Amino acid sequence: KETGDPGPRTELDFWRGRLQKITSITEQLRTKERKMVFGLLQAITRVSQEVAPKNRQTVFNTLRRWKQIDIAITEAFNEAKDNVKYLTTLEKFIEPLYVSTPATIVDTLPALMNAVKMIHTIARYYNTTERMTNLFAKITNQMITNCKECVLAGEESDSLWHKDPLVLIKNLYSCIQLNDAYQEQYRATKETLLTLPKGKQFDFSETLIFGRFDLFCRRVTKLIDMFQTIHQFTSLSQHRFDGMEPLVKSFKSIFEEFQIKRHDLLDFHNNRFDRDYVEFNVRISDLE
Repeated sequence: KETGDPGPRTELDFWRGRLQKITSITEQLRTKERKMVFGLLQAITRVSQEVAPKNRQTVFNTLRRWKQIDIAITEAFNEAKDNVKYLTTLEKFIEPLYVSTPATIVDTLPALMNAVKMIHTIARYYNTTERMTNLFAKITNQMITNCKECVLAGEESDSLWHKDPLVLIKNLYSCIQLNDAYQEQYRATKETLLTLPKGKQFDFSETLIFGRFDLFCRRVTKLIDMFQTIHQFTSLSQHRFDGMEPLVKSFKSIFEEFQIKRHDLLDFHNNRFDRDYVEFNVRISDLE
């Protein structure tokens, strides 16, 4: 069972591990000892006089069950081998999701989407709706992880309060732009496939694929709004206009009250942040 928000590498790791295990099983079944046992059981079924009918039937049933298992193992091996083959072709296209920035990932999306389309079109086992949706969801997970890493720059969530607001806002915007470009590229590929009605289509649940990214970007939009407000009031406080001091003092108090609640700003499942954000905006509006 996977924990956290697994990225697409976990899919390749899973199938490589599965192929290794099944290969080990098939090698064990080909050993001299296993073949001797199998040969002995077959010999028993050919003997009519010395072996009681009941015992022969038991051996028959065992051999039938064994052949079913053998077929299942062969099929599982073929499935794992085929999945590893096609997922390996994806490896270089998912690499940017782990090492690049959201802004540079945008340029790699056409190649990534084309590679996923090829798997969906020609893979023998992997091209089911369930597996392809799962793969896309893991790609989405890694994009969100990448966005968080870009925004945090190796620091904890609390550090966002101390970053340059303009740099932070730029990085936050790049997350929204990645989500937009990702969905745009997906839908462009989907429309291209529709021109080939007999071919495999992208008929996956877009809610399952993009839902988390959209939710994350709703949080990002709120953070952009909040840090723009913080930047505006910080700029006002530095210019020291006449009569602005009480306003700036009130803003500082509102800001510190929000900050002391120690929200993980990028935890987009935390509804308490959303309630406090609404209250923050109401109080800021009263100031203006």
